[in-house]
Amino acid sequence: MLGSLIAGITYRGKEGEAYSPFNHFISELGETGISGSAWAFNIGLMISGVSLILGSLSLGLILPGVMAKLGMAAGIISSVGLFFVGVFPMNKIKPHTTAAMAYFRGGLSMVIFFTLAIALQPEGALGLPRAYSFAGLPAILSFGGFLFMIQRAVKKSDDNMLSTKDVKRPNIWPIAILEWSIYVTIVLWFVIQSIGFC
Repeated sequence: MLGSLIAGITYRGKEGEAYSPFNHFISELGETGISGSAWAFNIGLMISGVSLILGSLSLGLILPGVMAKLGMAAGIISSVGLFFVGVFPMNKIKPHTTAAMAYFRGGLSMVIFFTLAIALQPEGALGLPRAYSFAGLPAILSFGGFLFMIQRAVKKSDDNMLSTKDVKRPNIWPIAILEWSIYVTIVLWFVIQSIGFC
């Protein structure tokens, strides 16, 4: 979050515009040569990737059942993707897209599996109250909505799905807003799960 804030405040785009979550992808904060503080964002992503591995391992080991272990595996895949989004910023678009899609697809799977694991816990082995499963729904909708819109964009164009090259940027860009909703909902989801263990 700190890396995003630093990069967002100092950001000036290709046309000298300030950063806006309403019409910029998150990864544009890490685009070297464009984003003045890309280093802060990219280092933040790498730290977050390592932290997400630890969070996924913790949830997977604390919660009972197969769904929790599947969530842990998906979380690790998503974490590695997130780490490499920081290693390969948007100016390296092909490896960046591979890493980003691993994060998005793995993240959706992670939240689905952990949500089911929390909801389906056996009565005598509750790692978290079952009501905490509802916290996963906003993140599932955000990930799912974003991936759906990305797939639609791919069908309409041969260009890289996450590239902003030659894009006429609207004032309000739904796909960028959906990507930011992933950011907000996944952070809230982890905070809520952490509170549940306190």
